[in-house]
Amino acid sequence: MDVSFKSESDRFKLRVTGIITDGDKVLLDKHSIDNKYRLPGGRVNMNESSDDAIIRELEEEIGFKFDIERFIGTAEEFYVNYNNEKTHCINLYYRVKFNNPNDINKLEYDRLEDDHGTDVQHEFKWVKFSDLEGVNLVPKEIKKCIINNENNIHYIISDIKYK
Repeated sequence: MDVSFKSESDRFKLRVTGIITDGDKVLLDKHSIDNKYRLPGGRVNMNESSDDAIIRELEEEIGFKFDIERFIGTAEEFYVNYNNEKTHCINLYYRVKFNNPNDINKLEYDRLEDDHGTDVQHEFKWVKFSDLEGVNLVPKEIKKCIINNENNIHYIISDIKYK
């Protein structure tokens, strides 16, 4: 069971996100729902550590095992999601690497994931750091962290005002 709950119009979720790089490129995931790019990751389960969650989520989404390089920080995000729900999301960011470096060459760029009985289409893409400004990556604030290889982040990002 995910660490996620909702009321009539609001939602809360706890997520983990992996920053996977290869030289001067970062791996992004384009969602078919809203056509925006995100870093790979997903929700933490109840009674699951965030360390375990990031490894599990990346294996589910990408199909390979990963190792954690380091925890780099948090982003607390407030936004309206594609279901028009006001969402409060706490996102824990990790720098990770392929457990087997040769797996990077076996990556499937179009991948279908069974996410608790729902099919989720992933479209992975390597994007050069120098091209990130032109990519619709959410949250946009994370671009600076990726480009500058920052290791201690804490963002509070609000695209909506709660009353």
